[in-house]
Parts: sequence; C-alpha cells; structure tokens
Amino acid sequence: MLRSAGVVGALTLLSRITGMLQSRVVAYYLGAGPAADAFLVAFRIPNLLRRFTAEGTMTSAFLPTVGEVEGSRGEEAAKEMVARFLGTLALVLAGLCAVAIPAMGLLAGLQVMGRLAPGAGWGQQAAVLWEILRGLRPGPEEFLLTTTLARIMFPYLALVSVTAGLSAVLNLKGRFGLPASVSTFWNLVFIGFTLACLSLGPRAWRGPEQAALVMAVAVLAGGVVQLFLLWPAFRGLGYGVSWGLHLKDPGVRTALKRMAPGLLGTGIHPINVLISTTLASQLAVGAQAVLFNSNMMGEMVLGVFAASVATVSLPAMSRLVEAGDAPGLKASLASALRGTAVLAIPGAVGMAVLARPIIALIFQTGRYSARDVEWTATTLAFQAVGILFVATGRITAQCLYALKDYRRPAYAALLGMAVNIVLSFVLMRPLGTGGIALANGLASMAGLGFMAGGLRRRMPSLPVREVAGGWLPMALASGLMGLLAWEGGRLLGLGSFHGLLGTSARLFPLIALCALAYFALLLLFRVPEAASVAGLVKRKLGRKT
Repeated sequence: MLRSAGVVGALTLLSRITGMLQSRVVAYYLGAGPAADAFLVAFRIPNLLRRFTAEGTMTSAFLPTVGEVEGSRGEEAAKEMVARFLGTLALVLAGLCAVAIPAMGLLAGLQVMGRLAPGAGWGQQAAVLWEILRGLRPGPEEFLLTTTLARIMFPYLALVSVTAGLSAVLNLKGRFGLPASVSTFWNLVFIGFTLACLSLGPRAWRGPEQAALVMAVAVLAGGVVQLFLLWPAFRGLGYGVSWGLHLKDPGVRTALKRMAPGLLGTGIHPINVLISTTLASQLAVGAQAVLFNSNMMGEMVLGVFAASVATVSLPAMSRLVEAGDAPGLKASLASALRGTAVLAIPGAVGMAVLARPIIALIFQTGRYSARDVEWTATTLAFQAVGILFVATGRITAQCLYALKDYRRPAYAALLGMAVNIVLSFVLMRPLGTGGIALANGLASMAGLGFMAGGLRRRMPSLPVREVAGGWLPMALASGLMGLLAWEGGRLLGLGSFHGLLGTSARLFPLIALCALAYFALLLLFRVPEAASVAGLVKRKLGRKT
C-alpha cells in the first residue's frame, strides 16, 4: 500500500510544484487585492463542491460498492454498474449547473458579505445582499466580479467530478500513476492558457479584473484536458459511461445512499474553509486571498502525503474488510497513519519555521507585495498547527468508509463545523487570518476524536501503541529539525527576500539539509519507516552500480 502511495505521492508532488507555479502566475497578475479575492472566492465554490461530488465523498462511496458488485455478481455486472453510476452522476451535475449558475449571485454574495456593508452587523449585511439580489440597489464591483467569475467556472465541477469517477476506477484496478498526474496537466494548461492570452492578447486584458476573467476560462480549459486525458485508459479497461438517470440500478442506489451522509463526513475540512472564507470577508481587503494561499500551502503537504496514502488505503482496507481480516485491517490502518505522519509532521514544522522565505519565493512577484507575503506567512504558521490532525482525520474516515460506517464521519463533520465557527469568531479578533487558520486545525482535532471513538466500537482494537510509537520519535526528530531550520534561516538571511534565484539558492539547500538531518534522526531512533526508505535507496543505488 505504501509503495503505491509513494507513486501517487511523487506524482502529487509534481502536481504541487506546478501548482506553485500556477499560484505564482495568479499572484503576479492579481496580487492580494479585490480582483484576487474575487477570483479565489469564485474558484473555491466549485472546488468545495468537488470534494463532495468528486474525489472525496463519491470515491469513498463508489469504490466499496463496485467491489461488492464485482464480488457478488462478477466483473461484467460491475462494469455495467460503473457505467450507469457515472452517467447518472454526470446528468445530475449538469442539472445542478443549470440551477446554480443563475443563482450564483446568492452563493457568491454569501462569501463576500463583509464587503457589501463594511462595518455593519451580519443582519444588515444580509439585508443589503437581499436588496442587491432583488435589484433594489447596485452591487459593489467586487461582488459583481465574483458572481461573473463563479458563473464561468462553475461547470468545472461537472468536468472534475466525472474525471474523479474515471480516476476511481483506474485506482481500483491498480492504475495509480495516470490519475495522480491529471492535476499536473491542469496546472500546465492553466499556466499556458493564461500566459498566452495575457502576453499575446490586447494590453487591456492585463488589468486585474480582465486577467481574472481570462483565468476563469483557463480553469475550464484545464478541466476539459483532465477528462480527455483519462478517457482512453478508462475505455481501454473495458469501461464506459451510460448517460441517463439509472436510479433503479441497485448498485447505483447503494452508492448514492452512501454518498448522502458522506457529504459532510469527507467534506469537514472544505466546509470549515468555506466558513473561514465568509468570515474573512469581515477583515481587510486581501484577507480571502491570503487565507486561500496559506490553505493551498497546507494542502500541498496534505496532498503529497495524506491524500496519497488515503487514495490507496481505501481500496486496500475495503478488500480486508470484505475478507474479514481484522488483524490485517488494524495493521493497514497503522501503516497508513504512520506513513502519513512520517512526512506530514516534519512538513508542518518546516513550513511553519520557514514560512516567510517559502511564501516569498512563490508569491512575491508582480502585484503581490512584501506586505502581502508577510501577512500570508504569518497565517501559514498557524495553518501548520492542524495539518497532522486533518491528515489523520482523512485516513480515519477512509477506514470507517471501508467498514461501511458513513454516519460517524458525517456527525464528526457537524461537530467540527460547530467548533470551527465558535473558535473562528473568538480567534479572528486578536489574530486575524491567523486565528481563522488556527480554528480550522482545532476543529479538525474535535472531529478526529469523535471518529476515533466510533472506530473503537467497530474494530476489536485500535493500533494506538503502534501509531504512538512512531509519532513520538517523529515529533522529536521534527522538533530538532525545526531548530536547525530556524538557525539556518537566520544565518542565511532568509528573513529578507533576495530575489527568485538568491532565495532559491539559500532555501533549497537548507531544506535538503533539514530533510537529511530528520531522516538521520529517525534512523537513530530506529523508526521502521526510515529504515524502509533507506533500504529502498540502497536497492536503487545497487541496481545502478
């Protein structure tokens, strides 16, 4: 399982690197001003729903159902069920787009309420939004731009959801590489389309508002490329799509029923992020862009490590549950949690310590100023607090889904959402965007604790000793590594920006040194995951020699 996760993680890392380039392009043309807030808020609407209809909830409900149908009725029945499910999903999403696009003023308005009547209370802001929607008063420019961008980008939800369905089938058949690469192609298409239009097009397109419109079209172009990239491999395995509403198919009904409670379960983190975006509209202009960028950096760590392990762990744990192998399930869960933490813990520590140079390297360009960099770096340090808990929650939810428990993650999501709202209100006043980021992490802790309680009832025993025995030395090694990063950053003058090349020449060698020190400490502490990595490197080097 971890070997497959390594393949996914490597390709996801490539995706995150190209994603940083994509973010740099956005920062160059939009900065952290009103246009950036409008674009990132509008882009978040389909991306939030994607977690529900795509790789999160849909995959968690879809894969176990396909496995059950294949085990009980054969491969051909499973292929027919896949075709009907994807056809039903596509048609439902097309209908959702038809309804949501005209109503996008309401969805966008809820995200920018603080800009509609600055300084007013929530009730007055809601009243102003209602008057704007009824046409009784004109909307602010940022609201109108956000609404327009959201309408352009919303069909991306349907494209990426069908793409996720194709990816799930390929993952079920052990094809992890190609599905993990599609986001890289999305980033490259976005970058190429945006630069081509803004470099070769009329100069009038280069203003922040006009550039945001070009980027909205680039989002759709990337979604089309993702879908067509996977289609040949999907068809090559003998699968297809049967367009229509196939609600009478028992497999389709089962998968949809399982998706219903999972809408909250898998979406706990993005729901909290959506609430945070709304709350950030009460802060200064640029707060939403800053939160989006810091969250994106947190997702880089989560995507490379937690999401990679979660992607391959669900099929593996589902097969163990179907086989009635309780000891194997426990071992698989422990392996997934330790395999995630071995890189998530030092990733969070290093990102918090070196937040300033990392953010400057990616975002300090064009309209993204040094002040914006400092603001984002401070927020990122708070964001790093919750990374391990979010990652652990994703793996725990996958185990519950493998056990066919879809209610517990949903209830955990409701608990986490309530905690997030309360803590965000309390912490945003003294800490600003940093307080909102910290509230996200603490809310994930609450949801994780609730899911762990449910998991204890479903399994003979939890791998507490196995997991804690790995987390403690990982945390100690990460702490020592953090001290090295802090001192190294001070000696290399990374508190200041030295340009793209100058900062890179200082930052990347320091990160490499910290990584070597961390793994050396893990080997000293006899952590099995480090020994496995060392053995793999020796074997690779032995083959080359």
